Formats: sequence, structure tokens, C-alpha cells
Amino acid sequence: MADTRENRPRFKPGEVILSPVTEEDLLSLSEGYHAAFPKEWYDKLEPPNLRPTDARIRHQRFATRMIPWLKEPHVLMTKAVLHPSSPSFDPSNPNRVIGHAGWLAPERTRDQILNFWRRDACEKLGWCEKMGWSKEEEAELWAGTNVEAWQENFLQYDRIRADRMREVAEGHWFLAPLWVVPDFQGRGVASLLLKEVIEIADRADPPQAMYLEAMPAARAIYERFGYRGVEGEGHDFVMIRWPKDGDVKGSEPITVIVAGIGEEKGE
Repeated sequence: MADTRENRPRFKPGEVILSPVTEEDLLSLSEGYHAAFPKEWYDKLEPPNLRPTDARIRHQRFATRMIPWLKEPHVLMTKAVLHPSSPSFDPSNPNRVIGHAGWLAPERTRDQILNFWRRDACEKLGWCEKMGWSKEEEAELWAGTNVEAWQENFLQYDRIRADRMREVAEGHWFLAPLWVVPDFQGRGVASLLLKEVIEIADRADPPQAMYLEAMPAARAIYERFGYRGVEGEGHDFVMIRWPKDGDVKGSEPITVIVAGIGEEKGE
């Protein structure tokens, strides 16, 4: 019988290590994005007829586009990797990123609604100048994508987020995004990545709101941690965790695992 997410064993404390993403991780991060997100979603933004036949080129282009993300202030990019003691650890690929969460902090979102995935982020944030990319080099990094569809998709997300959060003057935590590679979904990795920043948001004075855009299959886990859907525009993907909703009835206290230390609760 094929394995399912429901019967996969949870990782034990110490098997998963959370730490900041570095530039050396970006190729593995790119591979993880393309593995974790639905094929149908990527087919709209990176149509098969436009993609390079060599997937390594596709992965490297995206990895390079992410380099400026690491240099921006008020950004938290976390990776999940396996500890060598884990039975699931692959010594042939010891630094493989199995999960990732990218967050924009309230200090950033209170002044600007700009998803780094947008095509125009490079221009608005001056990344070409900072990275020394020529216009031709930047265009090469976006080769293989439907640029219009890409931009329209994330502009819509940002427009809705700006409208939904316009009265939150102190800003909000924006998750953009979270994923776990299919091989390790259903084993508690997403929960660990969420807890890291939920604890920060809840301890803030005042506690901070949190916002994300979720695929339908992912909504259940976010609901367990206090995120709620919305009515009206964006109802099919927007989820917000208002501070008053943070203490989810029936859930256990949040404990964060960083560098493989701690206990996983609320599962």
C-alpha cells in the first residue's frame, strides 16, 4: 500500500534543524519550490513550451533571482534540513533543503506591500544596481516564464493584501511562502516552520497580525495555528491570523525547534 501523509511518522526532536537560508542554499531552495508547488500552478507562470529543456537552467535562474531577497532588511528566510542522525538523512545530499518559510516582518510591511516574487520588484527595490545586473542579464534570469501572467498574479495578491491590511498601521508578518518537499510532507516540518515566527508574533507588544496566501490543500494546517479564511475577494486563498485568534482552542503551547533542539507540540 502506498504511503500517505496521514500515516507518515512524525520526525523526532533533533531530526530537523531550522536555520537561516544562505546564498549557498538557494539552488536547493529553487529545486524545492519547483518540487513542492503544484505542477498546474507553475504551468501558468512557466509554461512548458517556454521552459528550458534542462531543468538545471530553470532552477539556477530562480536561485539567482532570489539572491537579493537575502540582502533585504526585515526579512526572515528559514530552511529546514535533516540532522545526520535522522534515519531519513541522505549522506549523498547532506545539505538538501526539505522545507522553507520566507517571512516579511511588520517593520517592512507597515511601509510597503511588495511581494519579492513580483517581476517589478527588481526595479522598485534597485536590485539590478545592487547586484550589478545589466538589463540583458536580468531578462535572461526571467527567460522561460510568462512574465505578464507572473506579474499579474502577484500584483493581484498584493492589491488584495494592501486592502485587507490597510488599517494595521504597525504592519504584519507576511508568509511568502512556506513549503515542504513532497517526500517529507505530513511529518511535522511545516508546523516547525510556522511556530518559529508565530512565537515571535505572539510575544510582541502588542501581538502582531499574520497574513498568507494558501493553496487549498494547505489551509487545514494553517487553521490549526489560528489562521482564518476571509469573505469576499481573496476568499479562496487569503488567510489571516489576528492576534485575538492566536490562542487556538484545544492546541498545546507552541515550542520552537531551532538547530534541532526542543520538543514538537500542538501536533
